[in-house]
Amino acid sequence: MGETEIELTPASVLQRRVEARARRYRGRMYVAVREQALELDEVAQAIVRRIDGTSTLRGIAAVVAEEYGVPAENATGDTVEFAAQLLAHGVVEVVPG
Repeated sequence: MGETEIELTPASVLQRRVEARARRYRGRMYVAVREQALELDEVAQAIVRRIDGTSTLRGIAAVVAEEYGVPAENATGDTVEFAAQLLAHGVVEVVPG
């Protein structure tokens, strides 16, 4: 989206951008900014719900790991990778700090 490449880490804190909208359509969940929409599976929905401007990606991943019974290390890597996609699509922004 023309933004500078930002390196996310497990310590990164994100918040959803005001213009990002989550909608359910025909039984599927989407998050959209302007004309771009991303379909969210169950795990992606769990991650997006927890992006609150105060939780680190590591903290979000720990909750997701426990909820879905996966190793925390795997959940952390996947959460950071998915968050980078959300950032690239303009759905979230990094909280300075």
